[in-house]
Amino acid sequence: MRYLTVDDLTDVERRLVDAVASGEPLDLVGPDEATDPAARTGWGPERTVRGELVRQLLLDRFGWTAGDRPDPRGVRLRGARLAGGLDLAEVESRLPLSLVDCVAEDTVRLTGSRLSAVDLSGLVGTNVVAREATIERAMRLAGARLECRSPEGTLDLGGTRLGTWLDLAGSHLVNTDPEGAVFNGNDLSTGAGIFLSQGFRAEGGGPLGTVRLSGATIGGQAVLTGASLRNAAGPALVADYLRTRSNLMLGGEFHAEGRYESGTLRLLGADIGGRLVGDNGRVDAIDPDHLAVNLAQTHVAGDLFLPADFTDGLLLLTGLTYDGMARRASLGQWLDMLANRTPHYASQPYFQLASAHQAAGHERDVRRIHLARQRDLLRRGDLDFWGRLWHRITGLTVGYGYRPVTALVWWTGTVALSVLLITAVAGPSGAVQRSAVGDGRPSACSAAEQVGLALTMATPLVKPGSQQPCLIDTTSHVGQVVIAGTWVLQALGWAFVTLFVAGFTGLVRRSP
Repeated sequence: MRYLTVDDLTDVERRLVDAVASGEPLDLVGPDEATDPAARTGWGPERTVRGELVRQLLLDRFGWTAGDRPDPRGVRLRGARLAGGLDLAEVESRLPLSLVDCVAEDTVRLTGSRLSAVDLSGLVGTNVVAREATIERAMRLAGARLECRSPEGTLDLGGTRLGTWLDLAGSHLVNTDPEGAVFNGNDLSTGAGIFLSQGFRAEGGGPLGTVRLSGATIGGQAVLTGASLRNAAGPALVADYLRTRSNLMLGGEFHAEGRYESGTLRLLGADIGGRLVGDNGRVDAIDPDHLAVNLAQTHVAGDLFLPADFTDGLLLLTGLTYDGMARRASLGQWLDMLANRTPHYASQPYFQLASAHQAAGHERDVRRIHLARQRDLLRRGDLDFWGRLWHRITGLTVGYGYRPVTALVWWTGTVALSVLLITAVAGPSGAVQRSAVGDGRPSACSAAEQVGLALTMATPLVKPGSQQPCLIDTTSHVGQVVIAGTWVLQALGWAFVTLFVAGFTGLVRRSP
């Protein structure tokens, strides 16, 4: 390809070359001139710069006049139309590139390039493809308006390495091709944060997802505060195995809407180095049978700010761990989410919630969480008939081991029934008699002796006297019935004492 010279340039291109040589920016926008997308449709040849010229300037292949060279401040241009798009694929340059409020007629390509810094803020065009590029400092696309129908996506930064941050604040990205994402940031690596905030909007993407950050490593915060992600045919945010050094911000009117079985918002296996914040955020699954939020195997190094109204849909929380507290939702709301808004029973989310409250010293809340876990296990867990029966018994008698004193209440009830059976049934019918001494006949027992007999027969461990003078007359029909009843009550007494001991020592708690 022939190198351009000064003689090949238009007036505006010569002004750009002079500005690059002098280290000055070239601003083609008047003081009161509008730069919105509609206003740029009237930009003509007087503001047109060939993308090839920008490429040659960055490569220092332009046919400079004697003594001229590009200044280290690089190419700084505002308010131009880039004819033929901008192809910087595989370009290596230490010159910063700043094309602010420009219009690109075709794809801007940075694939495989190695550049100092890139500022495409306010760009209006089709798409930017910068797969596996290396940018030593920051990349800015704040306020960009990009719309395309392309399997390459609207913004492709897959595998790109940024020395500092990525700024997409206020950008609007649209892709109507179902085979391409809107923003692909898979395996993106940044030395600082990424900002998809301040009115950032992305629409489309199909089954691949609207915004993809799977495997990305973010050296600071990932800020999606106030972002809007919409996808009628797939997930809104896919960030499996995302790694952030600081917070993940999904609040401040953040809204994600999508249709995907494994989640509208998916953070499978993500590792958040700070807080996960969803204050005033919202996630909606178009299909109510699909997951809205998938946090399976996600780890949060700080607090989890997840309000109950973050979503009305299903949440997958199995394997979610957080080193801080679950905040913004009350304990009751959290227990409702775990029991009624998860696709199936899982014990781990309950144990994680209990662990956080245990660390905070909330012992009463810990018991409440475990009771809710056991009730959920009974309702949705994989228990056979006998397991379910045993679970019902332990729940009714000892609160699944977390209320062992309940067993003592039941035991007290069996003792009371035994006393009632002896004193109110056997005694008045003459079935309780004092043992005969010598040739004497049996005599009736006093009320105190009847109570003592009832305690002897009903309590497994307590024996009020070494010798009991009163006995049940088993020759009578009433006596036989009473004896059978005391056997049952004694068995229940042993059972309740055993359950109390098991609950007190924690044996009953050892369940899935």
